[in-house]
Amino acid sequence: MKIKQKETDGITVLELSGEMYGGPENMKLIEVVEELAAKEKIDLVINLSKVKWISSTGLGILVSARSKFAKHGGVVKLAGPNDRVLGILQVTRLNLLFDVHKNEEEAVESLKK
Repeated sequence: MKIKQKETDGITVLELSGEMYGGPENMKLIEVVEELAAKEKIDLVINLSKVKWISSTGLGILVSARSKFAKHGGVVKLAGPNDRVLGILQVTRLNLLFDVHKNEEEAVESLKK
């Protein structure tokens, strides 16, 4: 999995690509989230539009990221999951825990309100 970080209107966006199976490369996401939380960057959009598959470990990493931000009063929103990833979020009911948006722009806009 690859992580690309950018800012849009003062909101941090992490664009993930590849597959989220766990392991050292996926743990990088936790490191990035911890760094952002330490810098008090508390509004985060995780763009999943280029994620092909997500395992239970990958879901755990997303939940952990959400928890770290919540401790700092922040919000994590998910954007652009493909049908397969969205289905996994729905089956695990994580779509009720996360605010899931169709695309990055919509997620960013929702944080401005």
